[in-house]
Amino acid sequence: MVAVIGLGLHGEMMEDVKYLIKAGALVAIYDLRSEARLKNYLVFLRSIGLANYVCGPVPVDDLLDMDMVILSHEYPRDSSFLKEVKANNIPIEYPETVFFKQAPPVSVVGVMGMCGKSTVVSMLAPMLESACADFGDQKLYCIDPESDNGTISHLKKIKSGDIVLMRVTESMAIELHAARMSPHVAIFTTLPSKGTYSNAAFELLEYQTYNNFIVGNDTVVDLIHALKIQPKAKMLRTKTGIIPDAWEFVGRGPQDKENASLALQAAKLFKVDDDVAERLMKVWKPLKGRMELIKKLRNVEFYNDTASVVSRSTELALESLSINKNVVLVLGGADNGSDYTKLFAKLPQYAHAVVLVPGSGTMRERAFLREIQDVNIISAPSIEEAARLAMENSRKGDRVLFSPGFEAYGSDGSRKERGERFVRAVRSL
Repeated sequence: MVAVIGLGLHGEMMEDVKYLIKAGALVAIYDLRSEARLKNYLVFLRSIGLANYVCGPVPVDDLLDMDMVILSHEYPRDSSFLKEVKANNIPIEYPETVFFKQAPPVSVVGVMGMCGKSTVVSMLAPMLESACADFGDQKLYCIDPESDNGTISHLKKIKSGDIVLMRVTESMAIELHAARMSPHVAIFTTLPSKGTYSNAAFELLEYQTYNNFIVGNDTVVDLIHALKIQPKAKMLRTKTGIIPDAWEFVGRGPQDKENASLALQAAKLFKVDDDVAERLMKVWKPLKGRMELIKKLRNVEFYNDTASVVSRSTELALESLSINKNVVLVLGGADNGSDYTKLFAKLPQYAHAVVLVPGSGTMRERAFLREIQDVNIISAPSIEEAARLAMENSRKGDRVLFSPGFEAYGSDGSRKERGERFVRAVRSL
């Protein structure tokens, strides 16, 4: 009997639940949302053999009868309803840990860092697919907690020798380390944040071996040396110059080129030819919700960077867009424990106005924001009003940047939903 806690904000767990049911497991779903909100999911799952479901608070006694509890990503391992489960030594897993414990020997490429993970994955995946095609029956599988393609469900097709490309979130880095697993190729887009380790930076590299690799820029590699870490894997230092000027790579700025250099360095490990890499880089398109140009209205450009949930990501977005301090930044959301000291220090350099949207993180930082000199701080009661106020406080040639730097909260539900709200608000101006 398997308990699945949460179907995911957008039903991301559906493919995995379908796989478990079809594999013969008795599956019970527990989700804090109402039955009305989950109706479509539940009707389908019941039609294929779902054993039970509970909408609302999780009954602890139910979980004590389970052989395994699988958590969706919005439920932390320290949730109160899991206390008795732990005391009774019932396995508690996430889809990724179940997958890796059951998968045959595969090559794992993990992309981690505070920002840029999805962009690197989007650049690298086509190149690895090309490499797999050259080897005939080798396949590439992508694992991303925000994808609706499933994780455990890949077990029905994956075989020994395949490649797994994984976007490693902060919480998952800790889970993988606890499971004594390190990526065979570890790509760092930025330095690890505190949320990616329990005791020491780069602890996820502990289980690498001598034929593994670490790919990172100067900052990452220099920190590994400074910390006197002696990883078993070979370290590959990347520079943007690895991408020939003749390729005419077009991105959104220096950060995209740095991400592209990480992807290209990793691709070379899998024998991807430069001509193939060049062709794929030329057709690459920036992801939605990541420095996405929405529209130009009365000589003001609006950008959607809703994927930004940490201060460093917002810093990079400002650095990419700002020309002579021509940015109106829309910032704020739920508290995630991030340190905003460096971002706030740089705001006067890049933005002349900041529009704040509500959230626990915004409330925590509001007093510090109001101490910033030469930046107009404006409060908005909603994302829709923030878009209007940003337009109202913009000048000809400005760029309005929705780069929250905090997590989504409340009615937004997810980063994607809040981004869609901002896009709709801008298009209605």
